[in-house]
Amino acid sequence: MLVPLLAACAHPDFPSCESDAAPGPVAWVVDHGWHTEIGIPATQATGPLAYYRSVFPGAETLMFGFGKQGFITIRVPGATDFAAGTIPGPGAVQVTALRGPPGAAYPGRTIRLALPPGGAERLAAFLWKSAEPTPAGRPRLVAEGLFAGSAFYASARDYTLLYTCNTWTADGLQQAGFPIGRDVVFAIGTMQEVARITGACSSRL
Repeated sequence: MLVPLLAACAHPDFPSCESDAAPGPVAWVVDHGWHTEIGIPATQATGPLAYYRSVFPGAETLMFGFGKQGFITIRVPGATDFAAGTIPGPGAVQVTALRGPPGAAYPGRTIRLALPPGGAERLAAFLWKSAEPTPAGRPRLVAEGLFAGSAFYASARDYTLLYTCNTWTADGLQQAGFPIGRDVVFAIGTMQEVARITGACSSRL
């Protein structure tokens, strides 16, 4: 995750979702202004990814985000931490469990995407492979979350200036089957790619 140099830039506007529920599997992208995350209904955490359902029982939504391990795990980063946050290093995957829909937790910042056929399984595989496994084959916990219902796991790949949290989000959506580019660094670039997806809409739920 980079210092929010472009946080003040205008991100794309999305139409409101016409209905509260999509007819099939969905994914959400949450735009935090300089950092993006991917969310899925907990029921779509199938196959090995179902492990996180056992870690966070009762979750309705599971959010996943990527960043530099030495930065995103810091509770209150200072100026020095922000400066060092741009330096390549080991990555981490943050998993956050929500008791409700992401649109309620992140109003005005949650974009809903209807997944293409097979997209739910491909996205679940991407999210699972994003974490570095232990010898037992489970994600390797590196730090407790910054708040209840979250945890940090070692990433299978490093954070670099060319592979940031926002690159990771675009990568996951591309792996899910959306025709978007992943050569992005900042959140605004990722959200511009998301805006190209047919049916992308701002979700209250």
